[in-house]
Amino acid sequence: MTKKTEKNVSPENEQEKISKKKRNGAYNKRRGNAYETKIAKELRDLGFNGVVTSRSESKRADDNKVDLVDTENKLPFFPQLKRTINTPQYFKIREESTVDPEKFVLFWNKQEPKETNICSVGECVILDKNFFYELIKPYAK
Repeated sequence: MTKKTEKNVSPENEQEKISKKKRNGAYNKRRGNAYETKIAKELRDLGFNGVVTSRSESKRADDNKVDLVDTENKLPFFPQLKRTINTPQYFKIREESTVDPEKFVLFWNKQEPKETNICSVGECVILDKNFFYELIKPYAK
């Protein structure tokens, strides 16, 4: 009885299976790469003209949990970018990198599953408290 039910799959169920299949590793990688490209462009628009994705610039940096590289060395931090549903494990990711932990910054684009796709519900940046104080100190005067 179960075998007959499996063979007689309705077109709606088949379409649902196809939609869910698209959310595999390659799908997530494409979305992550698109987010890296977006943030790199935003930083360039802010005046950090040398910012590029580490995928295009340095495999070593990419392997070191740094997703964006500033070829002009003006960017004061080392960014890791995540586009996930769950909160990224900031301290675990930071430990896996050899960059200065105080200058390690995590950009997080929180995702939420919808009926047919996944949508962003907002973005934030997670950084070391001492580095945050260093950034805001000039505004206290």
